Amino acid sequence: MTHTYTEGLVMLAELPIKPGEREAFLNYTVENLEISRSAKGNLAFDILVDVSSPETVLFYEVWESAAAQQAYMAWRIERGDLTTLMSFLAGEPKFTALRRIAG
Repeated sequence: MTHTYTEGLVMLAELPIKPGEREAFLNYTVENLEISRSAKGNLAFDILVDVSSPETVLFYEVWESAAAQQAYMAWRIERGDLTTLMSFLAGEPKFTALRRIAG
């Protein structure tokens, strides 16, 4: 059986937050959440906190295409937002790109 994939892209970003910085990080990201959600090609953008590891925050993003997500990231880097976001992290973020199987 051959499977086909949808055109969209789901991105998961797992972010380890520095001890004591979670509230400041969440404040920063929630302030910017509507900007992310209104980015061209964004279908969903949620901020999730790992219940078993509260210093781990995940971004769940759904994009129309990989190109839309890449354009968004380039824009965030250009603005300096990525530098600010990285200042809250205790280590390297983990990014996972996923594609849905069409059913």
